Amino acid sequence: MQPVGRNATILTLISVIALAVAGAMAASAWSKPLAPSDGRIFAGVSDTGSKSDYFDFTAAVGRHVPVLQAFEPWGGPLKEAKQRWKRTDTRGMLSLSTSPCYECAEVLSPRAIAKGRGDNYLLRLNRFLVDWKRPTYVRLLPEMNGHWNPYAAFSADGSSRDAAHRTKQFRRAWRRIVIIVRGGSRNKINDRLTAMGLPEIKRGGAVPKQLQRPRVAFLWVPQTHGSPQIKKNRPGAYWPGSRYVDWVGADIYGKFPNFEGLDRFYRSRPRFPFMIGEWSPWDSDNPGFVDALHEWAESHRRVKMLVYYQGFGDDNPFMIHRYPSSATALAGQLDNGRYQRYAPQSRRAGDPDRDSGGISPNG
Repeated sequence: MQPVGRNATILTLISVIALAVAGAMAASAWSKPLAPSDGRIFAGVSDTGSKSDYFDFTAAVGRHVPVLQAFEPWGGPLKEAKQRWKRTDTRGMLSLSTSPCYECAEVLSPRAIAKGRGDNYLLRLNRFLVDWKRPTYVRLLPEMNGHWNPYAAFSADGSSRDAAHRTKQFRRAWRRIVIIVRGGSRNKINDRLTAMGLPEIKRGGAVPKQLQRPRVAFLWVPQTHGSPQIKKNRPGAYWPGSRYVDWVGADIYGKFPNFEGLDRFYRSRPRFPFMIGEWSPWDSDNPGFVDALHEWAESHRRVKMLVYYQGFGDDNPFMIHRYPSSATALAGQLDNGRYQRYAPQSRRAGDPDRDSGGISPNG
C-alpha cells in the first residue's frame, strides 16, 4: 500500500534524512584515520629528544610543520612527548618499538604482547591518549620486516628467529594492541580478544569496565621489501588485517631512492591513506631527491603525510643542516598550498595565513 498525503511527505523526508546520514557516515570513513582533507598533505619531522631540534628544522625550511613524531620504547614514559607536542603546537605521533635502540635488548617479544604480558602498558597508553584529548598517530612497530628491529621474524642472514618472533605472533600482538588501545567496554574488548584466541585482559579493579576511546589512528609502515629480501619476510606477512590499520606507509631515503618499489607498494593497499614515515637525504646533499619525492607525493592522491627523519645524536647523517641545498628545495616544496601549516585543533589552525600559506582552507 502506497502512503498518501501528509504521511507520504513525512516518509519521503525521513528517507532523505536517512540517505544524508548514510552519506555523512560514508564521508566520515576517510576522516576517521585523522587524515587532512581537501587534498591537503601534512608535513612532519621526527623528534631527537632535544628541546631545540624541531625549531632548528623549521628554521632551516622556513615554516612550521604540523606533525611531530616521537620515538618511544615500550613501557617508557610518555610525558615528555606530550610536552614537546604542546610546546611546538603540533599533532603528535608515537613511533612505538619494543626496544630503546637497535643494539638494545627488547622489553618483550611479539608473543609476550599477544599473551597479554604488556597489557599494563597498553592500558596506560590508552589513558595517556584519552587524557591528551587531541588526535594522535601511533606508528606501531615500524619497519617490522627489517632485521635490525627486535620484533622482526628473521635475522640478517635469512634465518628465522625463535617461535616468539614469528610473523603470526607479530600479527596477533598488533591486533591485541589496537583492540585495547582503541578502547570500549571491557566485556566487548575481551570478546574480541577471545574470538581471536587471545587471552582476556585482566579483570577487577586494575581494569575499568569501560575504557574511553581516544582519537587515535594506527599506522602500518613496513619496508617496501624485506631485509632480508626473502618471500617469508615480505610486508604482507606482517599484515594484521584491515580492521586494525588506519594508514599504510613506507620509508624512503636519498641514499636508496627506490621509487619503483614505492609505487608498487602504494598500489598494493588502495583503501588507506598513505604516508612516508621516514625520509631524508643521506650522505649527500640531494635537492633532486627532495623534489622528486614531493612531486611523487603530489601525483599520488592518497598520500597525506611525509615525515622527515632527523636521526639521533649530533653526528648522525640525517640532520637537515648538513644539506643546505636540500633544505632550500624542501622550503620551496612546502610553499605549495597543498601542505597544511597547522593541523586542525592546533592553537593557530584558525588563521588562514598561518594554516595554508595565504590560501583559503579549501584552496
